Amino acid sequence: MSFLVNPYSYATGCDADAVAFLAAAGITDATITSAICTLVISMKANGTWAKMNAIYPMVGGTATTHKFNLKNPADTNAAFRLTFVGGWTHSANGALPNGTNTYANTFFNSLTNAIQNSHHLSYYSRTNVNLIQAEIGNQILPVQNLLQIRTSNLSYYIINQNASYANAADTDSRAFYIANRTSSNVVNGWKNGVKVATSTTVSNGRPNLNIYIGAYNNNSVSSAYSTKQCAFASIGTGMTDGEAAALYTAVQAMQTTLSRQV
Repeated sequence: MSFLVNPYSYATGCDADAVAFLAAAGITDATITSAICTLVISMKANGTWAKMNAIYPMVGGTATTHKFNLKNPADTNAAFRLTFVGGWTHSANGALPNGTNTYANTFFNSLTNAIQNSHHLSYYSRTNVNLIQAEIGNQILPVQNLLQIRTSNLSYYIINQNASYANAADTDSRAFYIANRTSSNVVNGWKNGVKVATSTTVSNGRPNLNIYIGAYNNNSVSSAYSTKQCAFASIGTGMTDGEAAALYTAVQAMQTTLSRQV
Protein backbone atom coordinates (compact mmCIF):
# COMPACT_ATOMS: atom_id res chain seq x y z
CA MET A 1 0.00 0.00 0.00
CA SER A 2 1.30 3.44 -0.87
CA PHE A 3 0.40 6.88 0.45
CA LEU A 4 0.62 10.36 -1.03
CA VAL A 5 2.05 12.68 1.58
CA ASN A 6 1.61 16.43 1.26
CA PRO A 7 5.01 17.93 2.10
CA TYR A 8 3.53 21.02 3.79
CA SER A 9 2.17 19.02 6.72
CA TYR A 10 5.60 17.70 7.64
CA ALA A 11 7.99 20.36 6.37
CA THR A 12 6.24 23.19 8.20
CA GLY A 13 4.20 21.46 10.90
CA CYS A 14 1.15 22.93 9.22
CA ASP A 15 -2.45 22.29 10.25
CA ALA A 16 -4.36 19.78 8.10
CA ASP A 17 -7.09 22.31 7.21
CA ALA A 18 -4.48 24.73 5.91
CA VAL A 19 -2.87 21.93 3.91
CA ALA A 20 -6.23 21.04 2.34
CA PHE A 21 -6.79 24.65 1.26
CA LEU A 22 -3.30 25.00 -0.21
CA ALA A 23 -3.71 21.76 -2.13
CA ALA A 24 -7.14 22.73 -3.49
CA ALA A 25 -5.85 26.12 -4.64
CA GLY A 26 -2.65 24.63 -6.07
CA ILE A 27 -0.50 26.98 -4.00
CA THR A 28 3.11 25.96 -3.41
CA ASP A 29 4.70 29.34 -2.66
CA ALA A 30 6.59 29.12 0.64
CA THR A 31 5.59 32.57 1.92
CA ILE A 32 1.88 32.02 1.27
CA THR A 33 2.11 28.55 2.80
CA SER A 34 3.65 29.99 5.96
CA ALA A 35 1.02 32.75 6.15
CA ILE A 36 -1.94 30.38 5.76
CA CYS A 37 -0.56 27.76 8.12
CA THR A 38 0.03 30.37 10.83
CA LEU A 39 -3.40 31.93 10.26
CA VAL A 40 -5.26 28.64 10.71
CA ILE A 41 -3.24 27.64 13.76
CA SER A 42 -3.80 31.09 15.32
CA MET A 43 -7.55 31.07 14.61
CA LYS A 44 -7.94 27.65 16.16
CA ALA A 45 -6.02 28.77 19.22
CA ASN A 46 -8.02 32.00 19.70
CA GLY A 47 -11.44 30.42 19.13
CA THR A 48 -12.38 32.22 15.91
CA TRP A 49 -11.98 29.24 13.58
CA ALA A 50 -15.06 27.62 15.15
CA LYS A 51 -17.06 30.80 14.45
CA MET A 52 -16.45 30.70 10.70
CA ASN A 53 -18.63 29.45 7.86
CA ALA A 54 -16.47 30.98 5.15
CA ILE A 55 -12.95 32.46 5.09
CA TYR A 56 -11.55 34.04 1.95
CA PRO A 57 -7.84 34.88 2.43
CA MET A 58 -7.44 36.04 -1.21
CA VAL A 59 -3.99 34.53 -1.72
CA GLY A 60 -2.24 33.22 -4.82
CA GLY A 61 -2.95 36.14 -7.14
CA THR A 62 -5.57 34.61 -9.46
CA ALA A 63 -9.34 34.24 -9.62
CA THR A 64 -8.84 30.48 -9.26
CA THR A 65 -6.86 30.72 -6.02
CA HIS A 66 -8.95 33.57 -4.62
CA LYS A 67 -12.24 31.68 -4.97
CA PHE A 68 -11.58 29.02 -2.36
CA ASN A 69 -13.09 29.00 1.13
CA LEU A 70 -10.34 28.22 3.64
CA LYS A 71 -12.86 26.64 6.02
CA ASN A 72 -14.10 24.19 3.35
CA PRO A 73 -12.01 24.29 0.14
CA ALA A 74 -14.27 22.15 -2.03
CA ASP A 75 -14.99 23.67 -5.45
CA THR A 76 -18.77 23.69 -4.98
CA ASN A 77 -21.56 26.15 -4.23
CA ALA A 78 -22.38 24.19 -1.07
CA ALA A 79 -18.84 24.84 0.19
CA PHE A 80 -19.33 28.61 -0.32
CA ARG A 81 -16.56 28.98 -2.87
CA LEU A 82 -16.70 32.27 -4.74
CA THR A 83 -17.87 32.92 -8.27
CA PHE A 84 -16.45 36.23 -9.53
CA VAL A 85 -18.62 38.35 -11.82
CA GLY A 86 -17.46 41.40 -13.83
CA GLY A 87 -14.07 43.03 -14.25
CA TRP A 88 -12.13 42.03 -11.14
CA THR A 89 -8.35 42.49 -11.02
CA HIS A 90 -6.59 39.65 -9.20
CA SER A 91 -3.06 40.07 -7.86
CA ALA A 92 -0.80 39.08 -5.00
CA ASN A 93 -2.39 41.91 -2.97
CA GLY A 94 -5.91 40.51 -3.25
CA ALA A 95 -9.04 40.90 -5.38
CA LEU A 96 -9.86 44.39 -6.66
CA PRO A 97 -13.44 45.15 -7.79
CA ASN A 98 -13.88 47.85 -10.45
CA GLY A 99 -16.83 49.67 -8.87
CA THR A 100 -18.93 49.22 -11.99
CA ASN A 101 -20.07 45.64 -12.46
CA THR A 102 -18.10 43.46 -10.07
CA TYR A 103 -19.22 41.18 -7.28
CA ALA A 104 -18.45 37.72 -5.98
CA ASN A 105 -21.27 35.34 -5.08
CA THR A 106 -20.50 33.43 -1.88
CA PHE A 107 -23.55 31.14 -2.19
CA PHE A 108 -24.02 31.69 1.56
CA ASN A 109 -27.76 32.27 1.96
CA SER A 110 -28.60 34.32 5.04
CA LEU A 111 -31.97 32.66 5.58
CA THR A 112 -30.80 29.08 5.37
CA ASN A 113 -27.18 29.40 6.58
CA ALA A 114 -27.00 32.31 9.05
CA ILE A 115 -28.08 32.47 12.68
CA GLN A 116 -30.35 35.45 13.23
CA ASN A 117 -28.95 36.56 16.58
CA SER A 118 -25.33 35.51 16.05
CA HIS A 119 -23.69 36.67 12.85
CA HIS A 120 -20.65 38.52 11.53
CA LEU A 121 -19.21 39.81 8.27
CA SER A 122 -15.62 40.98 7.80
CA TYR A 123 -13.64 42.71 5.05
CA TYR A 124 -9.99 43.71 4.82
CA SER A 125 -9.80 46.81 2.62
CA ARG A 126 -6.53 47.97 1.06
CA THR A 127 -8.10 51.03 -0.61
CA ASN A 128 -8.82 54.48 0.82
CA VAL A 129 -11.86 56.06 -0.84
CA ASN A 130 -14.85 58.10 0.34
CA LEU A 131 -17.68 56.76 -1.80
CA ILE A 132 -21.03 55.20 -0.95
CA GLN A 133 -20.24 51.56 -1.62
CA ALA A 134 -20.96 48.19 -0.05
CA GLU A 135 -18.18 45.71 0.57
CA ILE A 136 -20.12 42.59 1.61
CA GLY A 137 -23.71 41.62 2.35
CA ASN A 138 -27.32 41.50 1.19
CA GLN A 139 -30.70 43.08 1.84
CA ILE A 140 -34.40 42.69 1.29
CA LEU A 141 -35.93 45.73 2.92
CA PRO A 142 -36.62 46.20 5.71
CA VAL A 143 -33.88 43.67 6.59
CA GLN A 144 -30.31 44.80 5.93
CA ASN A 145 -27.24 42.65 6.40
CA LEU A 146 -24.16 44.41 5.06
CA LEU A 147 -20.96 46.31 5.74
CA GLN A 148 -20.41 49.72 4.14
CA ILE A 149 -17.03 51.43 4.43
CA ARG A 150 -16.23 55.00 3.49
CA THR A 151 -14.00 57.62 5.04
CA SER A 152 -16.80 59.94 6.15
CA ASN A 153 -19.11 57.37 7.73
CA LEU A 154 -18.56 53.71 8.56
CA SER A 155 -21.80 51.70 8.77
CA TYR A 156 -22.46 48.23 10.16
CA TYR A 157 -25.83 46.67 9.33
CA ILE A 158 -26.13 43.14 10.70
CA ILE A 159 -29.58 41.61 10.28
CA ASN A 160 -31.03 45.01 11.13
CA GLN A 161 -34.13 47.07 10.61
CA ASN A 162 -33.85 49.49 7.69
CA ALA A 163 -32.04 52.71 8.72
CA SER A 164 -31.18 51.36 12.18
CA TYR A 165 -27.56 50.32 12.50
CA ALA A 166 -24.24 50.86 14.23
CA ASN A 167 -22.05 53.52 12.67
CA ALA A 168 -18.90 55.51 13.36
CA ALA A 169 -16.83 58.29 11.85
CA ASP A 170 -13.90 57.12 9.77
CA THR A 171 -10.94 58.84 8.14
CA ASP A 172 -9.16 56.06 6.24
CA SER A 173 -10.88 53.05 4.71
CA ARG A 174 -7.69 50.99 4.59
CA ALA A 175 -8.26 48.61 7.49
CA PHE A 176 -9.80 45.35 8.66
CA TYR A 177 -13.49 45.77 9.48
CA ILE A 178 -15.88 43.44 11.32
CA ALA A 179 -19.64 43.88 11.59
CA ASN A 180 -20.76 41.72 14.48
CA ARG A 181 -24.11 40.73 16.05
CA THR A 182 -23.90 38.82 19.33
CA SER A 183 -27.55 38.77 20.45
CA SER A 184 -31.02 39.94 19.40
CA ASN A 185 -30.22 43.51 20.51
CA VAL A 186 -26.43 43.86 20.41
CA VAL A 187 -24.53 44.97 17.30
CA ASN A 188 -20.96 46.18 17.28
CA GLY A 189 -18.49 47.32 14.67
CA TRP A 190 -14.74 46.83 14.72
CA LYS A 191 -11.84 48.48 12.94
CA ASN A 192 -8.34 47.04 13.29
CA GLY A 193 -9.15 45.22 16.51
CA VAL A 194 -10.86 48.18 18.19
CA LYS A 195 -14.59 48.39 18.83
CA VAL A 196 -15.67 51.65 17.22
CA ALA A 197 -19.46 51.34 17.06
CA THR A 198 -22.28 49.80 19.09
CA SER A 199 -26.03 49.63 18.73
CA THR A 200 -29.03 48.02 20.44
CA THR A 201 -30.94 47.66 17.20
CA VAL A 202 -33.00 44.46 17.21
CA SER A 203 -32.59 41.71 14.62
CA ASN A 204 -35.66 41.37 12.43
CA GLY A 205 -35.22 38.41 10.11
CA ARG A 206 -32.77 37.17 7.54
CA PRO A 207 -32.77 37.92 3.81
CA ASN A 208 -33.45 34.90 1.62
CA LEU A 209 -30.47 35.84 -0.52
CA ASN A 210 -26.84 34.89 -1.06
CA ILE A 211 -24.22 37.23 0.38
CA TYR A 212 -22.09 39.07 -2.18
CA ILE A 213 -18.55 40.42 -1.80
CA GLY A 214 -17.51 43.59 -3.64
CA ALA A 215 -21.11 44.80 -3.67
CA TYR A 216 -24.28 43.76 -1.88
CA ASN A 217 -27.11 41.57 -3.06
CA ASN A 218 -30.09 43.94 -3.13
CA ASN A 219 -33.14 41.72 -3.60
CA SER A 220 -31.26 39.66 -6.24
CA VAL A 221 -29.65 42.72 -7.90
CA SER A 222 -25.99 43.54 -7.32
CA SER A 223 -25.73 47.10 -5.99
CA ALA A 224 -23.36 49.72 -4.55
CA TYR A 225 -20.30 48.27 -6.29
CA SER A 226 -17.09 48.65 -4.31
CA THR A 227 -13.66 49.83 -5.47
CA LYS A 228 -11.86 48.60 -2.34
CA GLN A 229 -9.28 45.87 -2.83
CA CYS A 230 -10.17 42.86 -0.69
CA ALA A 231 -7.33 41.02 1.04
CA PHE A 232 -9.54 38.93 3.37
CA ALA A 233 -13.23 38.42 4.05
CA SER A 234 -15.22 36.13 6.30
CA ILE A 235 -18.77 35.11 7.17
CA GLY A 236 -19.80 33.37 10.36
CA THR A 237 -21.42 33.57 13.76
CA GLY A 238 -21.04 36.41 16.23
CA MET A 239 -17.81 36.82 18.15
CA THR A 240 -17.02 37.95 21.67
CA ASP A 241 -15.02 41.14 22.09
CA GLY A 242 -11.92 39.09 22.76
CA GLU A 243 -12.44 36.98 19.65
CA ALA A 244 -13.05 40.00 17.41
CA ALA A 245 -9.81 41.59 18.61
CA ALA A 246 -7.93 38.30 18.25
CA LEU A 247 -9.19 37.80 14.71
CA TYR A 248 -7.65 41.13 13.71
CA THR A 249 -4.32 40.11 15.24
CA ALA A 250 -4.31 36.83 13.31
CA VAL A 251 -5.39 38.38 10.01
CA GLN A 252 -2.93 41.27 10.30
CA ALA A 253 -0.11 38.81 10.97
CA MET A 254 -1.04 37.00 7.74
CA GLN A 255 -1.07 40.27 5.79
CA THR A 256 2.29 41.26 7.23
CA THR A 257 3.85 37.96 6.23
CA LEU A 258 2.54 38.61 2.70
CA SER A 259 3.89 42.23 2.76
CA ARG A 260 0.46 43.69 1.98
CA GLN A 261 -0.65 44.94 5.39
CA VAL A 262 -2.30 48.35 5.79
